[in-house]
Amino acid sequence: MIASQAVRLVSASPEWGSAAAGKARRSRRAVSAVPPRRAPHRGGARDVPLRRTAVRRAVAASSWDLRIFGLAIAAIVFAFGLALLYVSQTTALSVAGYDVQKRAAQRDELLRQNALLEVQVARLDSPARIAAGAQRLGMVHARYVPVIPAQQPLIAKR
Repeated sequence: MIASQAVRLVSASPEWGSAAAGKARRSRRAVSAVPPRRAPHRGGARDVPLRRTAVRRAVAASSWDLRIFGLAIAAIVFAFGLALLYVSQTTALSVAGYDVQKRAAQRDELLRQNALLEVQVARLDSPARIAAGAQRLGMVHARYVPVIPAQQPLIAKR
């Protein structure tokens, strides 16, 4: 709707040759052809001020048309800016969503690897496996473990 109004406003502007513009151009030519003092032809002194007011009205109408056209252009630019902002925010939101999904998949993979490592640690720390490895290396159980008693109580020095 704004675009159709802008087209109507452009077609009605003086540059595009509307009826008001033609009248204003004729009035300007007549004003420039007639000196500002009293004209020697039929109408007398009343023709010049009437022509000037017609020119003023035509200029005021054309400036009003230009203002409306400028406002229509500003509204279109503003709407385009809002649309651009909306599209950029939507795109950023979808990119963030993909990033969240990617991070969640990485977290799940790391949790799975961590669970496998915990099972492996539990298997490697089992006393039966340690004893089997020691026998394979030729180690034997000690029959007697000497313990040396402390003669003085241990006190930490500063």
